[in-house]
Amino acid sequence: MTKVEGKIFDFVKKHLPLIMLITVTVLGLFIRWKGMDFQSDDFRDFLSAWWNRIEQGGIESLSYQVGNYNIPYQIIIYILTLLPFQAMTAYKLLSIFFDIVLAVGAMLVVSEAVKKPILSFKPVLAYSLVFCSITVIFNSAFWAQCDCMYVAFILLAIYAEMKGKHIPAFIFLGVSLAFKLQVVFILPVFVYYYISSRRVSILHFLLIPATDIVMCLPAVFMGRSFIDIFKIYVDQTDYGKLIQMNCPNFYAFMCNGFDMSNYYLFKPISIGLTALVLGLGLFLILYKRVDLTDSENFLLTASWTAFTCIMLLSSMHERYGYLLDILLILYVLASKKHFAIAVIANLVSLRGYCYYLFGNYESLTLQWTAVIYVGLYAYTTFVFVRDVAVRGKKQEKTPDLKTQKA
Repeated sequence: MTKVEGKIFDFVKKHLPLIMLITVTVLGLFIRWKGMDFQSDDFRDFLSAWWNRIEQGGIESLSYQVGNYNIPYQIIIYILTLLPFQAMTAYKLLSIFFDIVLAVGAMLVVSEAVKKPILSFKPVLAYSLVFCSITVIFNSAFWAQCDCMYVAFILLAIYAEMKGKHIPAFIFLGVSLAFKLQVVFILPVFVYYYISSRRVSILHFLLIPATDIVMCLPAVFMGRSFIDIFKIYVDQTDYGKLIQMNCPNFYAFMCNGFDMSNYYLFKPISIGLTALVLGLGLFLILYKRVDLTDSENFLLTASWTAFTCIMLLSSMHERYGYLLDILLILYVLASKKHFAIAVIANLVSLRGYCYYLFGNYESLTLQWTAVIYVGLYAYTTFVFVRDVAVRGKKQEKTPDLKTQKA
């Protein structure tokens, strides 16, 4: 081997994680580029019409509601209409940008969880698995959806909390709420953390709605009613008026959707049942004195609470497993355990994406998928209870999460 060859090999060996990061980014962007011309039903039926209304209304369109997404998303779409992009390209480029933010957030969380430099193997692997996840790619580059936006800020919130930066953590949760109501899937673990660790204040939680309000103020200044900030999400909870919406949870065994009268009967029942199960989880956390400052405990508990919300709340879409899929990937990398849980959860989500985007696959019906998903939830609950009981006594150890106050 010549000296030049040796230097090349030494350079590659020294910078292998960085080379992997660049390669994965190029590969992921190439795959997304191949999906840029794909039109989903959501784009044809909703997103395209929203774009046209905002484009025609100009800045005045911020004074009234367009679509059923929150105000900050509408503000961003208005800004995009000022740029030289077609509607579908703009939607997808926005989501692809946040795919990168999401993957960087995953890298930061794993880096802090395993106490390794950000450009080491595991954090870069987290970036790679998230950025090249088929469902993440389908969500942004094919579906033109924006789930990456709210989940990216959730990961940044988790990372900030791991660093003991409480104020930034709750501000990030507020930004996440400004984009999607599904941030409620992660809130239970922060409530658990608040009660069990006593390292944050109830006042920190006020930063969440405060941040949402601040992000909505530009529309209020344009004449929008202040009440609209809260009314949008209240209206969203009744959107569709179906018990389940292609999500393979418990309710998939019952129906493909109920009429309005049954929906209003079932909705409070589903909320009460979810609150009961999450309350039992809190009891276990407190009874076993679980150390949620331990990164592995935190990620496992976050995965379980998100899974519980998806499984028990009504009107869940197939896309609502997005946060859970990402959290399970991060948990597996942090703990080096339960690889199969993350794989199966992501495959179940993939089935939902394929069903919606590409057609009706009767070989695996929603009900049969629900058998797998409910079984996976039961096993995840078992793992949560078992591992929490075993690891709960580790509170005497030096915690992973830093304790300095914000």
